[in-house]
Amino acid sequence: MSTSGFDLFDREKRLLEEGPSVFEQGSVTQLRDFSERLFERFRGVVRENEDLTKHSDRQERRLVKLNQNLKAQTKELDERKVALETLSRQLAKYLPPQIHEALFAGRYDTEVRTQRKRLTVFFSDIKDFTQTAESLQPETLTEYLNEYFSEMTRIALSFGATIDKYIGDAMMVFFGDPESRGEREDARACLSMALAMQDRLRELHAIWTSRGFQQPFVVRMGINTGYCNVGNFGSSERLSYTIVGGEVNVAARLESNADPGGLLISYETYALVRDLVDVEERQSVRMKGIARDIRTFAVLKRSKNSQDNDTVRLSDPAGVDISIDKSDLSAERKAELAVKLRHLAQQLEC
Repeated sequence: MSTSGFDLFDREKRLLEEGPSVFEQGSVTQLRDFSERLFERFRGVVRENEDLTKHSDRQERRLVKLNQNLKAQTKELDERKVALETLSRQLAKYLPPQIHEALFAGRYDTEVRTQRKRLTVFFSDIKDFTQTAESLQPETLTEYLNEYFSEMTRIALSFGATIDKYIGDAMMVFFGDPESRGEREDARACLSMALAMQDRLRELHAIWTSRGFQQPFVVRMGINTGYCNVGNFGSSERLSYTIVGGEVNVAARLESNADPGGLLISYETYALVRDLVDVEERQSVRMKGIARDIRTFAVLKRSKNSQDNDTVRLSDPAGVDISIDKSDLSAERKAELAVKLRHLAQQLEC
């Protein structure tokens, strides 16, 4: 009996209830009438059951077909998901990670639009790269150059840099957009990145020499802090997220004036990082379009008084106590720990 009071076999039940009295007290005529009604009702039930069975078979076939369609659609969706993930990984190699993540999260606008911000800009290139390239087979050159860029890129990303572009053997990155920790911390992160790169290059020189690379890459670096235009440049058909302005050119000029294997920074950067490194002031530089003389400083070494020189420590009343002695860590190990700490910070923010 359903909740609505309807019973599918109500007529059959009433007919069966007549049975005992008819069989006990009924006449032959009553028995015959009851038998005929019972037979008709039984035949009706059989027909209804046949119809229900046919209907059930049709529904089962439909369910099987729907299930097959659902499996096909699920497979197609899985294939599309894999294709999108593959495309995402491929695009990630052409876009700064910060922009790539913001685009796929729907937080980044692709309009042609820029803004003026104070950034810290880093340039590097390989001294006498053309001469070095001519002394190597193309396959060998590709192997060493890709290893060099891979190592430098990994370090740059671990310090939060935005990788702008690779220009031949040159590398251009900046700090301060799309994410910034403040002008001072951006400049200090950029300097720490450059020093980590130099540490790793010394290790790579030993590795490359042991492989038979007679003229391992010698890299010059330059850093400048100043106002730049940053954002999407180009057209409605094709955009490039980059920075432009005179201060970008200053960073490139500093790099070209740096000692082989050295790092040259502007006064604007030095003012923000002076406690981290020992420097030697070099000859000022004048550039077309820049009103001021550009004071330059060659970075000699990490400062002994630098708080960042030996130990990184985080202590919190909540019971968190992290202490890392950097003196015995390679540049590669420092970069790995930096990446892990960034992941931990992201988890805490969720």
